[in-house]
Amino acid sequence: MERSPRIEPAVEHNPRVIELAQLPRALRAMSDVEESQAQAAERLASRARRALRLDAVPEDDAEKLLEEAQALGVTVFEGIVGSGGSAPRILVADEQTLRRLGAVLESRNLKGLGSAIRNTLSAYERTGFVLSFTSGERMDLASQTRVMGILNVTPDSFSEGRRIVSAAEAVDIAAKMVEDGADFVDVGGESTRPGAAPVPDDEELRRVVPVIEAIKRELAVRVSIDTTKARVARQAIDAGADLVNDVSGFAEPAMIAVVRDTHVPVVVMHMRGTPRTMQQDTSYVDLLSSVVGFLRKRVEKALAAGVADDKILVDPGLGFGKSAAGNLQILRELPTLRSVGRPILIGASRKSFIGTALDLPVGERLEGSLGVAALAAWHGVHVVRAHDVAATRRVTRMIDAIRRS
Repeated sequence: MERSPRIEPAVEHNPRVIELAQLPRALRAMSDVEESQAQAAERLASRARRALRLDAVPEDDAEKLLEEAQALGVTVFEGIVGSGGSAPRILVADEQTLRRLGAVLESRNLKGLGSAIRNTLSAYERTGFVLSFTSGERMDLASQTRVMGILNVTPDSFSEGRRIVSAAEAVDIAAKMVEDGADFVDVGGESTRPGAAPVPDDEELRRVVPVIEAIKRELAVRVSIDTTKARVARQAIDAGADLVNDVSGFAEPAMIAVVRDTHVPVVVMHMRGTPRTMQQDTSYVDLLSSVVGFLRKRVEKALAAGVADDKILVDPGLGFGKSAAGNLQILRELPTLRSVGRPILIGASRKSFIGTALDLPVGERLEGSLGVAALAAWHGVHVVRAHDVAATRRVTRMIDAIRRS
């Protein structure tokens, strides 16, 4: 008797793709996979490839770099040789191999190049950031995305839909920000809009000092002074400011001495030119390399002058000397800012590049601003500067919950 063919039971394979960076957490969420497999996945994820750009490598050094890179299996992309005889190089390999390459280069009389590679990789992987204040209190910047409320007291600025004309009004607006979840209130007395003219020190002080004093007297909140002037920063700190937000990135050298001597934290921002001139030329050979290089040099200068390691944040300066496309590029490549090894602040709220992308006036840019805040929080930005504190806080809390789940 002829047997009927055996029918195999249908199997539901249900395939799905998992990003390698998410694999360790994904495995730990699966009750049918053992912990040892998640640990193995962590080792595998750590071997994921990275790309590292070197701005200028002289031809002689480039030959040694290429020789050692090829021996280790590192892919090298070569840039165009400039007038100085140097060209950029982009290295691609897993982090362990790139670190090994750095060590080899140091042993081959290329100590500067090798240490730069290894130091940048260490900076990129740094995650634990704490901000210390003169009171002795410390703020953990890694536990959640912090929100900085914007409180401008300039004649051309509006907060909460109205122009501020008194310190009492400023306190009311700051109180609402605190109620809505602001970790900082950023007080500014000089417009930094494109084309804005500078304001004399005395006028800026007249605007901000009474406001800072009133806020610190009435509210329990950290106050930031948004200024490029060392004299204004010093008197604002005397009035109670806890942090300096310098959009010029120490254009006034005396600012470094102020933050060093008063022991307050400082935000160092990238801006080419001044608010009056910054939008006249927004072209760069490589925008992100310019931003990272500028911030790195300013941080190094501050550290060399004696500013403490736990008192420096960096800001890429969205809207400051960048085209609309350039601002979007910075947001697309946000993780590269980790190369500086500092906590990151992002300020995009209501800015013109959002209006350009959405074709909306300044009063209708909330959703665009929140989209940027969500992206920033997802990429681990530590502080988001915003006009709309309540909505921004809700968005960043949600993103934090997803990232840490």
